[in-house]
Amino acid sequence: MGVITKLSLPLLAALALSACNQEEQSAPAQPPAAKQSAEETVAMKADEAKATQVETSKAQPKAEDLKIVAEGLSKETSDSQQKAITMTQGTVRYFNLEGGFWGIVADDDRHILPQNLPQEYRKDGLRLSFKAQEVKDMMTIQQWGILSKLSNIEVIGKVDSKSGDPRL
Repeated sequence: MGVITKLSLPLLAALALSACNQEEQSAPAQPPAAKQSAEETVAMKADEAKATQVETSKAQPKAEDLKIVAEGLSKETSDSQQKAITMTQGTVRYFNLEGGFWGIVADDDRHILPQNLPQEYRKDGLRLSFKAQEVKDMMTIQQWGILSKLSNIEVIGKVDSKSGDPRL
């Protein structure tokens, strides 16, 4: 049974009880027999609501099951974090878009937008070896490449600069 159904059944029962109470209050004085049938209806609705709650409580997972699922999720998260840190080689490039930014074109043609490229490595055409970990909880205005934090950065060479600016 879906979460919405589990939450909505008790709510529907409460609304039905509320509607019955409003009818009872707004209706003119009735003979005791009619009043008794309205009370019976309310009691029946309450019994149905209790039965529904019993059914939904049977469908809820046990604490042991939740613990097993949580352990599995945390293991998957740690595995994916370890996989996300990869040793890569690439060429530093300066892109004169959106005010200009530094990017790295990896040897496997991935575009890496470094979040923390140190100043000494900001040279167009510089070849680097580095570890990159993707940053998933941030956005940038560059809309280019995979936003990443770099570590273990080493210079492995230099290629021709594609920038027309001699300062780069």
